[in-house]
Amino acid sequence: MNLLQMQIMQVLLAHEPWVYTKGWIVTIAGFLIVILALAILSMIFSGVASYFKKKDAQKNEVKEVKPATVKPVTKLAEGEIPAEVQAAIGMALYLTTNLHDEESNVITIERRQTSWNDKNYGVRHWNH
Repeated sequence: MNLLQMQIMQVLLAHEPWVYTKGWIVTIAGFLIVILALAILSMIFSGVASYFKKKDAQKNEVKEVKPATVKPVTKLAEGEIPAEVQAAIGMALYLTTNLHDEESNVITIERRQTSWNDKNYGVRHWNH
């Protein structure tokens, strides 16, 4: 070792405790910054959650409903069915008869030749 290298080593070794102290300061500061950032994010998320809970509570409030006024029943002719009964019968018939379309249970997907699946444009060309 020459003289310059020895002097550099002495300077580095002389300041070793200071370097370690500065390293601990950086470590603690970084740790505190991370904890502070997590605390701030936690407060932000809890505030947003409480805001939306209040909005949902306002939306789902039960409002007082006034009772409906009953119309006087008009006399029906002999054999006439009321409109409400006709609507109920129509809905029942619709729901029981039009449930599903009849399907053949045959898959009708056919492969078409396009430039996307053309073998000539493939990446691998094996030349033997």
